[in-house]
Amino acid sequence: MSNSIQYLPTYRSGFTGPSERIGGSSPYHIDLKILSALPLQEKIRALDSLAQQYSSIGREIEFSNQAVSSQRWNPNASPEEKKALFEAATKAHATRPGWDPLDFYVPFKGKSRFDTGAVEGASIFIPGVPGGKIRRGSGGGYGYFSEAMDPSGRVVFRVGHGDINRPEQEGEIVVAQQAAPQPGTTRPENKTAEELLLEKIDELMKPRIEVSSSYAGPSPETFRKAREEIDQTMMQLLLEKAAQKPEEKQTPQYVQGAANAAAIALAQKGFATPKSLI
Repeated sequence: MSNSIQYLPTYRSGFTGPSERIGGSSPYHIDLKILSALPLQEKIRALDSLAQQYSSIGREIEFSNQAVSSQRWNPNASPEEKKALFEAATKAHATRPGWDPLDFYVPFKGKSRFDTGAVEGASIFIPGVPGGKIRRGSGGGYGYFSEAMDPSGRVVFRVGHGDINRPEQEGEIVVAQQAAPQPGTTRPENKTAEELLLEKIDELMKPRIEVSSSYAGPSPETFRKAREEIDQTMMQLLLEKAAQKPEEKQTPQYVQGAANAAAIALAQKGFATPKSLI
């Protein structure tokens, strides 16, 4: 079987809950039953569809029965690996005549079912069959549950142990007869706040704006030529400056003769020689 198969559409079927609200079994786990009469390829297709849906909200299918405890379903695994894990997981569950039963949890990626907050209140999904129906119910030790029927009315999937205090609004859904949508297309009104938050984070992480230049001024070549002309002009000025001889500084000359003549004239008249003329 190829990993490029067309996945089945998936629909939410309530939420995981504590033991007293899901029929008395282990809290926060999910019980899926697949009709034994289906071809193995269709059974694995159903699990792949669920795994893709859970992956889109950051969760993984982790089996809990003893023989397969903590093993996770990988939709990208080889057909042989999927077949081996599917058969081991169904055999690990108590026998249910006419059904291949599976028990699992859906912890967040990177968490285990034992981590606080990893599995509580998680969405439960069921695969739908194009042209068929999804119908809901509650009770019988199965908590809140859903059944998927094919176009003939035969029930091919059942999922239960949902929280009876958190049912879905629709009691029945008609599955469109069309190409199956890709996982992750649950209607917005059926999504939890947790799922909407994860989708918003993914949206914010994706590039939203393609940056493009709107500059319409001179080209880089124009600026390059202008810089070259400025550099050449500056070099010319520096060379011309270097070629000029430094001007000789002129210092005042002291005229000794004039000072002596004035001193002699004053002495003849009886005046002392001023200090400023000495």
